[in-house]
Amino acid sequence: MSQTKDRASLQLIIIVKSYILNFGQRIAIRRTWGGRTSLRSKTVFVVGYLEGCDDLIKQESKQYKDIIQLNVSDQYENVVYKTIYSLLWLSHGNTEAEFVHFVDDDRLVNPIKIYDFAINNIDSADLVMVGYKLEAVRPSRHKSSKTYISSKDYPFSFFPPYIIGGTILTNFRTVRILAIAIAFHKVIPIEDAYIGIVAKSVNIKLKHHYRFLPFKQSPFTLWNTASSPGYETTYNLLRDWNLIRAMNS
Repeated sequence: MSQTKDRASLQLIIIVKSYILNFGQRIAIRRTWGGRTSLRSKTVFVVGYLEGCDDLIKQESKQYKDIIQLNVSDQYENVVYKTIYSLLWLSHGNTEAEFVHFVDDDRLVNPIKIYDFAINNIDSADLVMVGYKLEAVRPSRHKSSKTYISSKDYPFSFFPPYIIGGTILTNFRTVRILAIAIAFHKVIPIEDAYIGIVAKSVNIKLKHHYRFLPFKQSPFTLWNTASSPGYETTYNLLRDWNLIRAMNS
């Protein structure tokens, strides 16, 4: 991807961690919250690698110019590398904005609300991340668990507080500090817990906000919500996005 011209004029950049095969989901996001807003914003999709998908992803990238592809297998335990690379990519001056929203591709986002929350909760000089905060979370030691981590990789009884990784709002100062700090921490496959570990080491404040939902709620509450999960199908995303627009009009 090329550098963004007049990049300081952007109000919000949205980094979407997307599974490589979710072509339809990315199209739906571009047609809704990822592309059609009154904000000066930019949406970038970060995907991994899957054998047999090279031609399709190259075609998509050529058409939309919003794809970053990592040379790591696109599977759950490698999502953490999508966040790490995104931090490095942003901090190296590829693009810049007042605020950054890291989000999963199964979420419905209200960019106007995101920006409103940002200007009311985050100063440009702050070291802070905003979202749904969890505390006193124990690492899973069950090998059958999706979030299993061995005591060798993480020997402590609890993770530090962290923001759930599906939706995190922050500013560029925090992004730059995180990008430096990750070099000093062993990577673990639990993405949101890992970012919490790194954030704690550099005294980044974690601010809880209930509007960043950890679970899906009624579509009729979405007009006042920043981010909601549960949108694995393009139909539901398009339907509820149109509902939000109708409620806000």
